[in-house]
Amino acid sequence: MPILNHGYGPAHWVARPAAVPVSQASWRKQVWPTAIVPTAVIVFAVFRMQATLPLAAVMALATLVAGGVLATLVSGTAWITRLRLLIAELRH
Repeated sequence: MPILNHGYGPAHWVARPAAVPVSQASWRKQVWPTAIVPTAVIVFAVFRMQATLPLAAVMALATLVAGGVLATLVSGTAWITRLRLLIAELRH
């Protein structure tokens, strides 16, 4: 599909709103890390009872990684944007 908006002149960038400070983040975004750790502990305990210690440790670590990915998907990538803006400020 062709682009119908043929603008002439320089592109104007829309300023992004400032990122919300961590202290003002919603409770939904703060509850994810609190929920991931007990889940990993429960997974470790269940696998420790049913299997060997190395398998329990691997499964708990996999739970932490999956929880981190899920928390990033749920809470967004605002931390990446804040990090990029911080690096840009430090360069100036």
